[in-house]
Amino acid sequence: MDLRLRLTRWLEALWYGRNAPSAWLMPLSLLFGLVSGLRKHWTRPIRLPVRIVVIGNLAVGGSGKTPLVAWLARELQSQSLHVGIVLRGYGGHGHEPTRVTPETTAEEVGDEARWLADNTGVPVVVGPDRVAAVRTLIAGASLDIVLSDDGLQHYRLGRDAEIIAIDARRGLGNGALLPAGPLREPATRLSEATAVVLKGEGHVPVPANVPSMRMRYVLEYAERLSDGAQRPLQAFRGQSVRALAAIANPESFFGALEEQGLDIERIPLADHAPVAGAVAHAGTDRPLLVTTKDAVKLDDPPPHVWQVPLAVAFSADDAGTLLSRVRGDARTE
Repeated sequence: MDLRLRLTRWLEALWYGRNAPSAWLMPLSLLFGLVSGLRKHWTRPIRLPVRIVVIGNLAVGGSGKTPLVAWLARELQSQSLHVGIVLRGYGGHGHEPTRVTPETTAEEVGDEARWLADNTGVPVVVGPDRVAAVRTLIAGASLDIVLSDDGLQHYRLGRDAEIIAIDARRGLGNGALLPAGPLREPATRLSEATAVVLKGEGHVPVPANVPSMRMRYVLEYAERLSDGAQRPLQAFRGQSVRALAAIANPESFFGALEEQGLDIERIPLADHAPVAGAVAHAGTDRPLLVTTKDAVKLDDPPPHVWQVPLAVAFSADDAGTLLSRVRGDARTE
């Protein structure tokens, strides 16, 4: 296990355990909160000529926001709306806004951007400056809605709606700001959200004035990367398989596979980490299941590697309410 993953696990145990926040870190959290509050207060949002919806989170770690962005993009397209996506592009090498094309690699723009472009078919632009990224996006297309994957704390980007995603199983941890806790902003920030999406089961206190929806993951089949052959996940039952994930919360992927009755050997990596080396060292004696976000980082995958597409599901009522909020229907704003 690499040092970065060890540090991540240590911090998560500190933040999401049953203990109170560490007293020796609280002064740093107070300083973080002061600086963050001043940034938000003094930053003037820049409004752009398109509806902008930010999908972000308060807590560090996986909350399901990227699969949620993909689901929203596909649903809005099905309603004849023109959609684009901007994101930071973690793991990429560029500093200027970069449009994702079919030839763009994950090394250039990051795994999430490559995955979103492949799975939605909408225009995608990456860049650390979200305002510049949106300007680049709308310069090349006539769009109705721009979805920002993350960027809740990118205060320069004016927005029409904010969707906050939370892993309901872990909630908001010990409720403290970084570094004593996992929060980038105080929990009171939830009261400003347009909607809150809770991933999985668990209780999270959401303000009464903010609608909340329950989102779940659905894993249905595996696809062999070398030739596109598909098998239901149930076909892997009764044999030992390996599972690799370089995402913010690898356990969410591993747990979902085990819920399908699979016996897996876990290979967790740090979020956005390269995976080719780990795949090469994993051995070829058993099937290796990987996330679709990690699959885009493999240029020449061997035949024992299978990606597991992840689908997002809502109840009909929750889906309708969320999409209405994202579209900005007059009756919901």
